[in-house]
Formats: sequence, C-alpha cells, structure tokens
Amino acid sequence: MKLTTEVGQPEYRVGQRPELRLVIANSGPVACYRDLDAGLREIVVTSVDGGTRLWSSNDCYASNSPNSRLLQPGEGQMFKVAWAGRTSAPGCAGKRTSVPAGDYLVVPKLGALQGQPTPLRLN
Repeated sequence: MKLTTEVGQPEYRVGQRPELRLVIANSGPVACYRDLDAGLREIVVTSVDGGTRLWSSNDCYASNSPNSRLLQPGEGQMFKVAWAGRTSAPGCAGKRTSVPAGDYLVVPKLGALQGQPTPLRLN
C-alpha cells in the first residue's frame, strides 16, 4: 500500500478551510483486500519539523465501520476532508484553538501505516 496526501492548493489564508485528501493506493503487483474503515484512515497536521501534532481527522469524528475493498494493482481510493484550521486532541478533548500562519506538514495514515508528509502553508 502507498499512502499520500494532497492539498487543494499549496497555500491557504488563515480562516480558510484547507481541503486535504488522503489517497490510498495498491502499489503491489496483485489485487488485495484492504480495510479502509474511517477509524483507520487518518490525516494528521503537524508542525513543520514533525515534532508537534496539531490536528487529526480522527480526533473528533472517528468511527468504526468495516469497509473492506478490493484494490487492483495501481488502483487508489481518495478520501477528502476540510480542515477548520484549529487544533484538536484525541477524543476531542481540550480546547480547540486556531492555528497561526506558518508552514505545516500533512501526514497520511492508515492504521499502523504512514506515508510521506506533504507541505501546507497558512498565511
């Protein structure tokens, strides 16, 4: 499996809702079944050094509903989310605050799998 993230555009203004996309693709030579349950799919926004986790698509909206799909070689599935530009914590705990202008990373995850981060700039 290959995980990637895409952003709707390279830069957004603070206050806009960046469109973030998680792309899960079968990078192998044979078809395979993969559970693409919403509770396993995750997009995480971190500081540019990757050291501070700011937001996750699963913090406040995680669900568990089996979603097994057969992916042919090279086939991918895309999942979109609009990020409100605020912080979050697991279980939607704590106060959510607006993220200031700056450079960030968008990290794709599927369960224990993680892909390479994609840059995102808020100005």
